[in-house]
Amino acid sequence: MLREGIELQGKSINLEGLTDPACLNIEGIEHSDSLLIFANAFMGDDKAALAKARDRLVEAMGVDAMVDAVGVASTFQRMDRIADATGIPSDGPIALMQEDLAKQLGTDQFQSAGNTKPLTWIQRLIFKLVVIPQLRKKIKAKSTQ
Repeated sequence: MLREGIELQGKSINLEGLTDPACLNIEGIEHSDSLLIFANAFMGDDKAALAKARDRLVEAMGVDAMVDAVGVASTFQRMDRIADATGIPSDGPIALMQEDLAKQLGTDQFQSAGNTKPLTWIQRLIFKLVVIPQLRKKIKAKSTQ
């Protein structure tokens, strides 16, 4: 959804850094340097590094943004663990929208990617012509609010 929202604003983004722990900045995402440091510290087990990363977020973006970042990271980690543990697949339109990004980032090779069944040609056609344009319309409306 991040990529869709950015592209619908007429911008482009290279999200490969999201799977590269050595990435220090993602052009097109404001404060990505601080957000990436936080994300890496959040996924680690160094409490001092996490505290330092939170302080850096507060300095760069403010307390409210830091709280939002912690909430988003926590929620995504929880949701991913539940989805992986229960075998929940991506739904068809989302799977199709993220197909190229999953290949680019290599997430299509994760064991949990096997939970999502391949789409038939008719599903792909319907999603491309009907469902995805409607989703993009909703994403665009939300991103301009």
